Amino acid sequence: MREYDIRKHVRLNTELVASRWDEGKRRWISTLRTARGEETFESTALVSAIGQLNDPLPARFEGDDAFTGLKVHSALWSDDIKLDGRHVAVIGTGATAMQLVPSIADRVASVTVYQRTAQWARPVKGYSDPITEGAQWLLAHLPFYVQWYRFNMFWRYGDGLLPFLRKDPAWPYPDRAVNKGNDRHRQELADFILSELKDRPDLIEKCMPTYPPYGKRILLDNNWFKTLTKPNVELVTDKIDHFAADGIVTADGTSRQHDVIVISTGFKVSEMAARLNITGRDGKNLKQAWRDDNPTAYLGLTVPDFPNLFLMLGPNSGPAHGGSVIFQSECQSRYISACLVEMIENDIAAIDVHPDAHDAYIRDVDAEHEQLIWTHPGMTTYYRNRGGRVFSAMPWRFVDYWKMTHDPDFTQYRKSRQDS
Repeated sequence: MREYDIRKHVRLNTELVASRWDEGKRRWISTLRTARGEETFESTALVSAIGQLNDPLPARFEGDDAFTGLKVHSALWSDDIKLDGRHVAVIGTGATAMQLVPSIADRVASVTVYQRTAQWARPVKGYSDPITEGAQWLLAHLPFYVQWYRFNMFWRYGDGLLPFLRKDPAWPYPDRAVNKGNDRHRQELADFILSELKDRPDLIEKCMPTYPPYGKRILLDNNWFKTLTKPNVELVTDKIDHFAADGIVTADGTSRQHDVIVISTGFKVSEMAARLNITGRDGKNLKQAWRDDNPTAYLGLTVPDFPNLFLMLGPNSGPAHGGSVIFQSECQSRYISACLVEMIENDIAAIDVHPDAHDAYIRDVDAEHEQLIWTHPGMTTYYRNRGGRVFSAMPWRFVDYWKMTHDPDFTQYRKSRQDS
């Protein structure tokens, strides 16, 4: 930012209220809210970089407002929350809960975890270890070591895993795994759970998932299972019936007292950029275009009838078999930049993807997902919408997506020039 003096062009503490495409001007007209009030801002392009996991999904329960203690969604955490010596409830057992619970268990009076679905968690030896001084020197000085180090990480914890997530129609045990390799992973992960909980058969029954491993978001063990064995930690699998003034009552009638309730139930994943109140050509609103919780975009980046609108980590571009959101953002930033350069150098006022190109791409995405674990019928996952379609996760290898997005194919776009 300093090298190119970008900072002077950045405006902070500014909220996007709405944005609409003006076909006559071929510009986005955005309404911004600042400390001075609302104002209008015109731009050639509009880029949503809010991704998928940005709007907390609050869990609603009967008597939700009756609880008199502190209730907070984990995404809205603040450093002034005091937990030491308090009785804490955590609703949910996803990625956030697996990070949160082990980090607070030793300083609170008690933690009660309310679980809907048991989760597979993969042990990764040395995951939290700092990078050694020697490795840091190699990363800084040895030519190509950074590239090799990154490739190694992506292959081991990304593209190298994807074949184990592909359905084998000849596999005789589809309820427990999708192929032979996936079943081997299941046994390894099950053995890990058994070794961690060997002295707690009651927890083994609660913690052993029934769906194929990696069918939901891949989770990394952060001493999660060991934490569940601590004397001040309780795992509850009974359904929550209602909130009371002093805690939570489950369906079996048991009442547990809590000082703090942490809602760790995820995000409104299907909203993505639709929550920004974006209106494209001919008054078409993005929320309407993505109705029924079914967002779609060509390469996860562009949408027909929304010229010069680019999405980062849009539909079907989320990494689900490992890898990193940073890699996706690199691919997409390069793609968006290439589109803008093409427009500048060739005097193009607007581009938007052909509906046929968009629809063909979505058919390819859906066909690929039908072969992968995330359409397995034996589970629910936030990757899928109410109709069962996988709208969030990317079905491709990272190397495939890199190739797809490296150089934009402008034959897939409708273009209009400045003077037309």
